[in-house]
Amino acid sequence: MSSPPPAGITEDELRKNEEDDASPEVDDSNIPVDPLLTLLYLRHTLTSQWSSSEEREAAKKAMMVEMETHNMAPYIRFVCEALGLPLDEAKLQEMDAINAKKVAAFDAKLRDAVDNLGDTEVRDVLQAKCDHYARIGDLEMCLKTNEECAVKTLAAGPKLDLYFQRIRMGIAYSDNEIAAKGITDAHRLMKDGDWERRNRLRVYEGLYYVFIRDFRRGSALLLDSITTFASGELISFQDFVFITVVTSLPVLSRTELRKRIVYSPEVNRAGVDDVHDLANSIYDCQYNKVFPNLEAVCQHLRKVVYLSPHVSYFFREMRVLVFTQFLDSYSSVTLESMGAAFGIPVAALDNMLCTLISNERIACKVDRVDGSVKTYRGDTTNFDYHRIVKSGDLLLNRIQKLSRLVDM
Repeated sequence: MSSPPPAGITEDELRKNEEDDASPEVDDSNIPVDPLLTLLYLRHTLTSQWSSSEEREAAKKAMMVEMETHNMAPYIRFVCEALGLPLDEAKLQEMDAINAKKVAAFDAKLRDAVDNLGDTEVRDVLQAKCDHYARIGDLEMCLKTNEECAVKTLAAGPKLDLYFQRIRMGIAYSDNEIAAKGITDAHRLMKDGDWERRNRLRVYEGLYYVFIRDFRRGSALLLDSITTFASGELISFQDFVFITVVTSLPVLSRTELRKRIVYSPEVNRAGVDDVHDLANSIYDCQYNKVFPNLEAVCQHLRKVVYLSPHVSYFFREMRVLVFTQFLDSYSSVTLESMGAAFGIPVAALDNMLCTLISNERIACKVDRVDGSVKTYRGDTTNFDYHRIVKSGDLLLNRIQKLSRLVDM
């Protein structure tokens, strides 16, 4: 539990004072999002079952305009194969011819730079060629040219930018292996990197951990970057704050929630009212508002490509959080009064609690005879012991099944 504000000062006044003392508002409006990531977000809208027909049509139109304007033949083939769409081979051949001429021009410049100029000029041509492959969505050639360019790049800053490009390509193609390798390579070089690139790497790595559902590590990195955000090529600041708050809610203590989310000037100014309302309802123990706010946030989650696979996980973790917080104040409480506090039917509450209890996520038991929930304060070591035993049994069963398959 967090300590109360000083006597005579209300919570609202304290929030206002902390906002007034805030650092200047972050402005990343002059940094455009990487085109391939924009297409990733549009592709998610196009394929999501939660998108309306109007949203799908708008996303499809925007994708076609972007891909045709920049002759993105490799990316069109990738998208059509992934979505099972027909290909216009005649149109693609025209794009291939245009792209081949551009590559030939780069190759001519590269030969001239190798024969008559220095390593800096060679690197500049390789960088331009790499950017061209990225622009048309040719993943294989972009990564190959990126590596060639990295060999010719001596300065830490430009080399880190090449690693950032690899990470973006991995994210754009939902290839975690490419993204993870880019992050590993960037970390090896980061000791020579500058402050701005260190901050950018935290955002890149944080989003990667969110993508693979490691909310604890992702949240720590994103929270540390919220006041120094400078990765507009990866994601807009508003979406960044939304993702940061969502990943932080299941893992932060009440003290940290108050300090880093509820009273955060950056969060208050980012325009993420749905998730901020959820954080406030949890912190202020306004349990009757939790599930309506949670539903609104889950609807938003489904539209964010980094979070849409984790909606069920997030919903489950938030139930664990709010039920545990509520039950910590009681040794016993009736199902009826708990249901009234949360504004949900007793039958639905009973079902939720039983599921969480059976999965050992909540330390309580439901007594259906007198319609009550009884809590118990277990020792952390005991909980860890039972969890390890259960995990060990599951592992042993899987090994035995594998052994039987091998014997066959």
